[in-house]
Amino acid sequence: MSQKAKNKKQKAKMREQKTTLFYLFSVSLIAILFIGIGCATTGVEQQPSQLEKPNVITGIDLQDYAVTVTSDRPFTYTIYRSSDPYRMVVELLDVNIGAFNSKIASNKAGITEIIPSQVELPAFVAKLEMLLQTPSEVESEYKNNVLIIKIKKEEATEKKKLPAEESPDPELPPVPVEQKPLSKATEISSISFEKSEDILKVVIKGNGSIAPNVFPLDNRIVIDVPDVVMSAQIPTTVISPLKGIRSGKHMDKIRLVLDLKEMTNYDVASIEDSIVIALQRTEKEPPAPAPAMPPIAQKPEEKKEIAEAKETEALIEGKYTGKKISLDFQDADITPIFRLLSDISGYNIVVNPEVKGKITMKLINVPWDQALDIMLKTFSLGKTVEGNIIRVAPYTVFAKESEEAARAKEAEAKAEPLETKIFPISYADVTVVEKSIKDSKILTPRGSISVDKRTSSMVIKDIEAVFPQIENILATLDKPTPQVLIEARIVEINTKSERELGIQWGINYKAPNTLSAIGGSSGLGRGSFTGDNFLVDFPSAIGPGVGSGFNFGILSPDRTLGLDLQLSAIETTGNGKVISNPRIMTVDNGKARIAQGKSIPFTKQTAEGTTSEEFKDVTLELNVQPHITPDKSISISIEIKKEELDFSFISKEGTPSTDKKEAKTDVIIKDGETIVIGGIYKINTAEEEKGVPGLMKIPILGWLFKKEKTTVSTTELLVFITPRIVEKP
Repeated sequence: MSQKAKNKKQKAKMREQKTTLFYLFSVSLIAILFIGIGCATTGVEQQPSQLEKPNVITGIDLQDYAVTVTSDRPFTYTIYRSSDPYRMVVELLDVNIGAFNSKIASNKAGITEIIPSQVELPAFVAKLEMLLQTPSEVESEYKNNVLIIKIKKEEATEKKKLPAEESPDPELPPVPVEQKPLSKATEISSISFEKSEDILKVVIKGNGSIAPNVFPLDNRIVIDVPDVVMSAQIPTTVISPLKGIRSGKHMDKIRLVLDLKEMTNYDVASIEDSIVIALQRTEKEPPAPAPAMPPIAQKPEEKKEIAEAKETEALIEGKYTGKKISLDFQDADITPIFRLLSDISGYNIVVNPEVKGKITMKLINVPWDQALDIMLKTFSLGKTVEGNIIRVAPYTVFAKESEEAARAKEAEAKAEPLETKIFPISYADVTVVEKSIKDSKILTPRGSISVDKRTSSMVIKDIEAVFPQIENILATLDKPTPQVLIEARIVEINTKSERELGIQWGINYKAPNTLSAIGGSSGLGRGSFTGDNFLVDFPSAIGPGVGSGFNFGILSPDRTLGLDLQLSAIETTGNGKVISNPRIMTVDNGKARIAQGKSIPFTKQTAEGTTSEEFKDVTLELNVQPHITPDKSISISIEIKKEELDFSFISKEGTPSTDKKEAKTDVIIKDGETIVIGGIYKINTAEEEKGVPGLMKIPILGWLFKKEKTTVSTTELLVFITPRIVEKP
């Protein structure tokens, strides 16, 4: 056989072997596939409950600046911030926390503690709250049912997650949903409700992943979504426990406010492109769909609510009116806390670069402005408030700025040209005004002032900015001094009472032969009966218009013996008034004096033995000093003296004594009111008795031999003072 034929036969044999091997391989492959499919189907039928069980966390490990979370199966996760910049929340959807149901303390850098919890509504979620040592950004990596969360020391870009198609392990099963994260939301697209018997879910959807900040505020729940716009319509009809929903643009975020009838339990979950707020319902009511509403622009009252949500209250030093908050920080940097207070208060807070430090504090239910002041005092910081902007800096920074501003103002003043201006002074003392301006330190170092008393003018040379301040001072100082008219009525009342009793009696006898007679002493008055003189003659001052009396007598039939008895009495009363009505006007705080009287000469012996004549003033004197108070009352100092001669006592030189009455007081009365000063009394009582010595002392019968006279006089000084303010027209 030729070589060519051999080669051809060999090739045919090789083709036959390949065909047989291919057939056997195909049959084997089909058998293997059949067996595999059959086993898988059998496994599903034998263990149908495995797929229904949730994932379980099998491990939580902490390293420096990292946390590793391991589950028994693939899971979906979401990482978002809470309202506290020191906290991160990690939610694992449809995952059970397993044995990790208590707080996990950390001794690693970057993380203080982890608090696991199980949330069943609105979704079954394993929640891990991570307390960071400093506000930080995080990165996450997911591989083989293991989630690694890395804490970055500096601010980072958005979270990085490994998509399924980039997995380096081709045998790794696809990671659902979060393995390939959504892009960040740029708008809120819808707001809807899902209601059950006990739970009301408020579902807020966006066009991408949403990372909200959610915090309670009184009977409200506030949801802040950064870097989005509002495209959704706000429902006009709400379901209990909701009372209403509001929205508004607040700085660089959209703020949604859920107004509640009363504060209730709630849970918040951020799932894919949705925020779900589950509210516990207490009222039972039939479900009702939430109808759509017109855009915000068509509801003026809704705009009002939004404006109120953004309005900031004015800060008052020492008074705290801000919304109450609770803060719990441990060894935390203070700068992010100022940012948190800015979000809560609505104020823009600017923090100076020199503000640094860490703080540990726990405040429960305190006003945010009080929390701010506590932090400022702790770190010796100050603040300034301009509109809705709060600036925080060390006291040294503010002091330095004040010094620099003063130096700049001084340099500006030095560059300005000097001007001269004359100020006429109409009412005030020009030298007093000059001193006041110098003491006020208004003039610049280059300024000068001089006065001209003749024209009552003041010449000032300084920069233009000084003159308005001087005009303001002159408007206060150069005013006419108000005057006070003081009218006084000085009344002296004299009351006198005089009572006098007297007796006259006598015996007269004439003999019938007219040769002898017995009668009273010669020179006595004659009686009305007998016409003869009296033996006892002590009458009162009776007479026409003076007194009164009565007499009686006994006369013998032959008119030779007679008894003549006459009793007399007088009582006088009288009131006298001496009135003085001085008036005087004086300026505010000025002293005034009025005096009226006589100067009495008297002789005075000198030390050398010679005599000289001097004069003593005996006057009625009034001294006053009024002061007008800001409420137009008058404070007045009053001194009154009244002195008169008293001739009851005369010196050996022949000078009579004086009787002095004086009153001094300080009072405050209204304009036009009258003050009365009284109670200065003088009472004189004089008793006089005349009679026959010895006989006048006999009890009872002594009245036949005497007369009595009693005199009582009373003097009272009353002063009526009425001040009136006289305004210049």
